[in-house]
Amino acid sequence: MKQLLLVRHGQPDEGHALRPGNPPLHAAGQVQARVLALRRLAFEPIDRIVCSPQQRALDTAAPLSRLLGIDIEVINGLAECDLYTDRYRSPDTIRREEPHRWAEFLASPPGFLGVDPDVFHKTVMDAFAALLADSRGSVVAVFSHGMPIKTLVAHAMRMPGTETFSLDHCSVTRMVGSSLDDMRVRTLNESTP
Repeated sequence: MKQLLLVRHGQPDEGHALRPGNPPLHAAGQVQARVLALRRLAFEPIDRIVCSPQQRALDTAAPLSRLLGIDIEVINGLAECDLYTDRYRSPDTIRREEPHRWAEFLASPPGFLGVDPDVFHKTVMDAFAALLADSRGSVVAVFSHGMPIKTLVAHAMRMPGTETFSLDHCSVTRMVGSSLDDMRVRTLNESTP
């Protein structure tokens, strides 16, 4: 049985001049990532770190990687549904900029961003299935994004289509199981004090 510590990335630098589509962490997000590593995750028996290919997730994983001396493994299937957009926009920005489309975004963030929701779901679930089937690591820190984490949580709770709940930046969601069929949610959206 594996324990997955699913970490949503820290606050990104929305509107970053050089990397608008794949921004690094904002200064506040960098602090969140360091605090998460030092105050919460350093005390966990983590033996593997995996991460989305997106910069905000990589930046969030970096302090823990340095602290534990564990290399970050990139798994493309852990990426957010905004992977190929030209400009990262937080849900708050989307709601402010396009209030007339807010219900559409809530109904299907992937669809709103031009991604086939079924393809996104399958990609995420295949990535988690492969992670669970891999014999490496019994406690795995998974640095990802809101939608991939919520997709796995909704699956484990047998409530597909309920991915509208919120996850805080640098929150931890704990899940245990040996396959997608027996995944259980231990905690949801733990925040670092």
